[in-house]
Amino acid sequence: MQIDSEERLEEQPMMHGNGHGHGHGRVHPAASSSSDFSGEMNQSVSDPSSSPLYSFHFEKPVPQQQQQPGTYVVQVPKDKVFRVPPPENARLFDHYTRRAKRRRGRSCGRVCACLLAGAVALAVLAAALAGIAYLVLRPKQPAYTVQALAVSGLAELGNASSAGVFSPGFDATVRADNPNGRIGVRYEGGRSRVSVSYDGVLLADGAWPAFYQGPRNVTVFVAKAKGSGIRFSQRVRGQMAAAERLRSVPFDVDVEVPVRLQLGKVRTWAVLVRLYCTVAVDRLAADAKVVSRSCDVKVHLLSWRN
Repeated sequence: MQIDSEERLEEQPMMHGNGHGHGHGRVHPAASSSSDFSGEMNQSVSDPSSSPLYSFHFEKPVPQQQQQPGTYVVQVPKDKVFRVPPPENARLFDHYTRRAKRRRGRSCGRVCACLLAGAVALAVLAAALAGIAYLVLRPKQPAYTVQALAVSGLAELGNASSAGVFSPGFDATVRADNPNGRIGVRYEGGRSRVSVSYDGVLLADGAWPAFYQGPRNVTVFVAKAKGSGIRFSQRVRGQMAAAERLRSVPFDVDVEVPVRLQLGKVRTWAVLVRLYCTVAVDRLAADAKVVSRSCDVKVHLLSWRN
């Protein structure tokens, strides 16, 4: 049975496409052809777009955004949005803060331990070097002797009519002997003290002169002491007058002086040398002669070899 081409075109279903109507696909007939339409229909079933009889245009409908009545959309930039952190963030912050404090504490402990170990190592090294120097150099203790003691201001002590207030003065001639062959002795007079007393009563005080004494050197110098406003009791005045008649008036001469040992240009730390001497003179005058003497030397923080 023969069907013309116009009837077959009207029986085809309408397809949605990109047409120029109201959004429905419309099939446009191609140029008229006298060929058999059944063969062309079989070809369009397998691939309709490749058939020369059809032209398809599709238009995708644009969806419209539907909003509920009474609602609004507010757009805020991201950098202006502030959010409340969750509670677990606070716990994490506390945990990391405590851990950082523990780490800082351990770091400080390690630093302190290293510093203490370094200080101990330096102290041990210094002690070892000092011990080696002591064994090599064998330092010996200097010897001191009070050769003379001139007395002034006590001439009227035996006179009963004197006012009883005296200003005694003493000039002690001291001999210092350094027996060390390589070590010099440096006396620091700024912090030294020389005092003279009788029967526990301080009469005068002064200073030890500052000087350097080389190795194997003997130095003789004068240390002066002065007192003022000294009052003697009747007992003490009687004892001193009696001792002068016996030609033996004892005085205590005490010395404190800082000393540094020196080897070449190297100096040790300052050590305190204490000298305790008992000197007896025949009279209370400037030309008094020493009738007896004895001295004891003590050195702190330093060992001497006798």
